Amino acid sequence: MIGKEIISEDIIPIAKVKEILSSRAEKIELGYEQGISLDYTNKFSKMEIDDIEKASEELTKNVPRLKKENIVKIVDIVPEDKKDLEVLFSKERLILDEEEINAILEIMAKYKK
Repeated sequence: MIGKEIISEDIIPIAKVKEILSSRAEKIELGYEQGISLDYTNKFSKMEIDDIEKASEELTKNVPRLKKENIVKIVDIVPEDKKDLEVLFSKERLILDEEEINAILEIMAKYKK
């Protein structure tokens, strides 16, 4: 990493990482770390990019208290029940009420593979 500089930084879902690394793999040979990361994304990516964008918009609209980091966690993990959401938000200061939890679970059920 000597001589490298961070130009920008953003939180993105695993599916987007998969897309970026796959397009790079077509052009050049990936380094060891990038190859491992691509393998990881292939195993754990649970949604398509289009579905992630739609689900993110719905989550932002229906549960406005969620931050971008929370939404990315939700679309990466794709929680199936209330316990999954409780685990995701266990270290957050944000406490969701029943209505918000149900809204999140309904939205994620629509877009689940």
